Amino acid sequence: MTTFRSRTTVRAVAVLVTVAATITALSLEAAADPAGPAIPKTVPTAPTIARQPKPRIARSKAPSKSKSSSGTVSTNYGPAAVGKNAGGYGQGTRGDKVLALQTRLRELKYDITSPDGKFGDETHHAVMAFQKVNGLARTGRANAATLAALETAVDPAPLVPTGGADRIEIDIVHQFLGLYRGGALIRLLSISSGSGKEFCVLDPDTKKTECDTALTPGGSFRVAHRILGWRESKLGLLYNPLYFNGGIAIHGAPSVPGYPASHGCVRIPMTSSQWFPDEVGDGTPVYVSGGAKAPVPLNAKAPTDAKAGSTTTTPAAASNGSASALPPLGATTLP
Repeated sequence: MTTFRSRTTVRAVAVLVTVAATITALSLEAAADPAGPAIPKTVPTAPTIARQPKPRIARSKAPSKSKSSSGTVSTNYGPAAVGKNAGGYGQGTRGDKVLALQTRLRELKYDITSPDGKFGDETHHAVMAFQKVNGLARTGRANAATLAALETAVDPAPLVPTGGADRIEIDIVHQFLGLYRGGALIRLLSISSGSGKEFCVLDPDTKKTECDTALTPGGSFRVAHRILGWRESKLGLLYNPLYFNGGIAIHGAPSVPGYPASHGCVRIPMTSSQWFPDEVGDGTPVYVSGGAKAPVPLNAKAPTDAKAGSTTTTPAAASNGSASALPPLGATTLP
C-alpha cells in the first residue's frame, strides 16, 4: 500500500511540473509578442462603381411579364426559353429533309439565300426567326413543334401597316425584324435587342467609367447614316451598322441568341448583314414596337437614293493598317 501511494505521489508531482512549465512558456511567448497571434488579413474588395450593374429583366424558365416605364406589360423571353432538350435536327444535318425545310422557310420570307440541303448558320437563324415569330421555343432546331407549325404558317401581321411602302419593323417583344418593300413583306430576320440590364464600360477617351441601361427604345425613327464593314466601338464590334436612333444601330453580330442580349443595338445574323444595307436606303422608316413608346407612322416616304439626306462612312484604318478590325465578308444581293 505504501509503495502504491508513493508512485501516485510521484506521478502527480510530475504532472504539476509539466503544467507549470507550459504556463511559463506561454507567458514568455506572449511577453515577446504583445500583439498576440497573427490574424489573416481580409482580401481587398474591388472598388465600387457609382451605379452597380443590376438586372432589370427577370430570366426565368418560362416567358415572364414585366412592366415598362410607361406601365405597359410586355413579355420577355429569357435564355431558358431555348430549352435544353431541343430535339429534332440542327446544324450539321444534310439531306432532303433540310432542303424541304429551307424551301418552306424561303417561301415564308425567312432569310434562306439558296436552298442547298445543308443546315448551316443561315438555316439556324431562319429557323430561330420562325420560332420567334410564331411563339415557339427558340431552339434554332427543326423539332416536331416547328415542323408542324411550318405547315400552316402565314405572314405575321404588320406592326405599322400605314408606315410607308419601304420600311423596317422591329418587334422587340418577340425578337424579330420585318423588311418591307413596295408595301410588301420581303424578309423576316431574327434579332437580339437591348437586354434591359444596367452595364458599365470604360470610355477610352475620357478614361472614365460610364454606366447606362441596355435598352432599345420604342418609337418611330429613320436610318440616319451607315458605316461599311466593321466598326469598333467602346461596346464592341459592329458589322455594317445602320444607325437609326443616335448611337443605336441595326448591325451584324456573330451572336444573335433567342433572347435580348445587346447593349441597345439591334443585332442581326452575319449571314443577313451582308446584303441588308444594300436593300435599305438612308431615310427608311424604322418602327420599333414593344418599348415604352409605341411607333406611329412617319409622313414622308423614304428616299429612293441611299445617299439622300445622310452619310455613308468607311471606317478609318485600324491599328494594324487594315480598313477593319476583322475581314469583311463578301456582299450578296437579295434575289
